[in-house]
Amino acid sequence: MAQIANISNSLFDGLLPTFGTRGNNLPVWNEGQKMFISSEYESASGNRYYKGLRFCEQLVVVETVGLYHTWTYIDGLEIYVFDERKPKLVGKRQYDKTFYNTDFIKEQTTQMVSDYLQGQIKLQNVNVPALRISEEAKAVVERSYKSFLSDDFGHNMQDMIPLLCASNQ
Repeated sequence: MAQIANISNSLFDGLLPTFGTRGNNLPVWNEGQKMFISSEYESASGNRYYKGLRFCEQLVVVETVGLYHTWTYIDGLEIYVFDERKPKLVGKRQYDKTFYNTDFIKEQTTQMVSDYLQGQIKLQNVNVPALRISEEAKAVVERSYKSFLSDDFGHNMQDMIPLLCASNQ
């Protein structure tokens, strides 16, 4: 019984370190935003920044978020698809003084995924209706908003954590 207590104490000490003690290097899940938070830092002027990572089995979405005074801005979006176990950048957009809005981000992400799909389909010389491409892009993006805490979150996290931790450096 003492061994179980030591294991759980060690686990919780890493997850909830005391002030001045280094914690683990895992990304933080934020249920409200349905994404992992990583690479958080504060600029010399006191503004805070972080990267938000959201993913499903087909793609990874990286949001660069800035917190200035009482406002939250989206500074950038990156879309990655997988090439085996490695992420491959397929879309990137930068924003200037754009207020953070989940609907706007979903629309932008869906458009970027749709553009990527259209390009790949055109390269293969296949004719697919634009509506079908748009529907598929929207479905994939919606899957990336699924809660990590839900019982049917179907991703192999042991394979994904190294990718998330690499972004946390």
